[in-house]
Amino acid sequence: MNQAPVTEEPRSRSGHLIVFVALGLLACGIFFCSKAGGIWLIASVEEASTPISAPAAKRGQAIVVLTGGDDRIRETVRLHRETGLPVLASGGDGEATAIKRQLENDFHVAVKWTEDNSLNTEQNAFFTSRVLAREHIQRIILVTHAMHMRRAKMMFSDKGLEVIPAPTHFSHHAPLLWRDFLPGIEGLRLAKSALHEMLGLAWYWLRQVVH
Repeated sequence: MNQAPVTEEPRSRSGHLIVFVALGLLACGIFFCSKAGGIWLIASVEEASTPISAPAAKRGQAIVVLTGGDDRIRETVRLHRETGLPVLASGGDGEATAIKRQLENDFHVAVKWTEDNSLNTEQNAFFTSRVLAREHIQRIILVTHAMHMRRAKMMFSDKGLEVIPAPTHFSHHAPLLWRDFLPGIEGLRLAKSALHEMLGLAWYWLRQVVH
C-alpha cells in the first residue's frame, strides 16, 4: 500500500515565521539604538507634559523644584516672580542646598524650605509632603524635566499632594537625516534615558498594584 508523501509545508511555514520574527526584532533593535528611535521613545514619555499656563500657576500654594539644572532653576525663578509663591528645594546629597544657594545668590529668590534627605523621586515626594503638611499646603507647582514629570507627578499625588505640573527641558531636535536611523552613541543615550523613566513608571505602578 502506497503512503502519501509527507508534506514539509507546515514546517516550512513555521521556519518562515521564525525568520520573519527574527528580522523584525533585529530591525526594532537597530531602530531603537538610533537617534530617531531614541527621540521616538523620549517623545512617548513626554507626551503628557505641556508647559504650565498662567491661570494654572496662580492656583498653586507653593513651588517645589526637584534637584538642579539650569532649566529647572530658570523656571522656578520665572514662576516665583509671576506668582510670588514660596519655594521648596528638594534633593539629597547637597542638591537642595545647591539649589537654594543658586536661587538666592544669583537670582535673589528666597527658598523658604529645603528637603535634603531624599535620594530618589519617591523619597522627594515623601519628605516634601511631610514638610508641606506642617504648613497646611496641599497644592503645589512641581518643577522638573518633562521626561521625568509623569513619574514625579504620580509619586507626589500618591502622597496626598495636588500637583500642577511645570515641566522643563522638552526635547527639541532638528529634522532627521538618513544617518539618524542608524545605530549610534546618541541614540543609545536617548534610549537609555527614556527606558529608565519607563521602567521606573512600570516598577512603581506594579508595586502599587501588589500592595
